[in-house]
Amino acid sequence: MVTMSARTGEFILSEADDTLSRDPITIASGVGALATGTVLGRITARQAAAPIPTIVGTGTGVMSLLRFGPDVQVGSYVITLTATSATAAFTVVAPDGTSLPNGAVATEYKSSHLSFLIANGGTMTLGDAFTVVVTAAGTPVLVGTGTGAVSGVSLGKYAKLGTYKVRLLATSATAAFEVIDPDGNALGQGNVATAYTSNHVNFTLANGGTMTAGDYFNIIVAGYSAPTGKAWDPTAVDGSQVAWGVLLAAVDATSADQKGVAIVRNAEIATSALAWKTTVTAAQKAEAYRQLAVANLIARS
Repeated sequence: MVTMSARTGEFILSEADDTLSRDPITIASGVGALATGTVLGRITARQAAAPIPTIVGTGTGVMSLLRFGPDVQVGSYVITLTATSATAAFTVVAPDGTSLPNGAVATEYKSSHLSFLIANGGTMTLGDAFTVVVTAAGTPVLVGTGTGAVSGVSLGKYAKLGTYKVRLLATSATAAFEVIDPDGNALGQGNVATAYTSNHVNFTLANGGTMTAGDYFNIIVAGYSAPTGKAWDPTAVDGSQVAWGVLLAAVDATSADQKGVAIVRNAEIATSALAWKTTVTAAQKAEAYRQLAVANLIARS
């Protein structure tokens, strides 16, 4: 007996307009081989970190108040001075090459990517630059005078894009700290040397010698410049726990990113022709159908 593989788009019962119902998707390297009809989630969040950089050049400007917004990208942001004065202008270029609005020394710069203040430390020199390097899975660096360190950083299922600020409230080996989410909401308090867990972020703040009230760490949650997907996983915390679409044709992303196409809206799909991650239960499938229906992607038995 010969087992036939599913044909491209075999799961589609009806489709309003293929130019509107389909979107391109990159299937992430390491996901493996996905069959036609695989229910997909999008990877939309990853933990990252970025230290405050020092100036590169001959000037003495200093950066502070660095934090990140919902459009933060992994990679290098380059801030370059275009004049020489105490209020010199500077350009900002994102990791994907996009030019963000210009700013000026001594005025706090704010954008949906990153925010910061460059203070005139004495000399500002044309062409001097700061490079803010946002590293995926990087370790947050303490901002302040103490020597505490963060470990075991991971995201929860409700992690928001942007910056979580972890700020020490006292000075001791078991000092209390507060956690502020990217929207400025207080999530609660924890203590040094005790693991902090939540549906947003998880970590342990260890006493590395000196803990100083007011010191803080930035835990960054960054997205992706292009949609990146994998098989829908209701237990995931990277965004793929939300059902987003159905893979039109088989893709093998075992060893490299691969391009694909997904049906993501305005279509009817046959439940009998869908493919799932092996651990997904019947009850979880019902939840996936509900999530897909939000985009008018209707499952029919």
